Amino acid sequence: MHRVIPQASDDRHVRYEAMPDDALERALATLREGGHRVTGARRAVIETLAELDGHPGAEDLCERIRQRYPAVHRATVYRTLETLAAIGVVTHVHISGGATAYHLASEAGARPHLHASCRTCGSIMDLPDGMLDSVSRDLLEAHGFELDPRHVALSGTCKDCRGAG
Repeated sequence: MHRVIPQASDDRHVRYEAMPDDALERALATLREGGHRVTGARRAVIETLAELDGHPGAEDLCERIRQRYPAVHRATVYRTLETLAAIGVVTHVHISGGATAYHLASEAGARPHLHASCRTCGSIMDLPDGMLDSVSRDLLEAHGFELDPRHVALSGTCKDCRGAG
């Protein structure tokens, strides 16, 4: 089973570090269990995401994959990311400015979490999954709106950029 090690950096957020081999195997198992083929491109994308710490964009993934697997073209990486997201192996998060970042989905063994993005330095931090539960409940009760906070990063300014140390 995929293991996740919580590393508390302060009281407001937790950073999750996936174990790459476990994450790779769990993601590949998720594909197989769903009756999906493990193609070379799918394996390259999943392997790269499992090895990376953080939330890479599609272009960063393309570059890393191209270095290791020159036969996997840029368009193939984009199509593969879309397919893996539809299958539930990869998830994406929209960052301010229109960028999209990717990581392995909880269905593939990653721990569910929310995101916050610094408008100044562009850093992305992982937040505990239930952090917006009360806001989600309030929105649903008061407005009938069902919030899906895992696909959008909260935008703000990080402690380092605010000069708080």
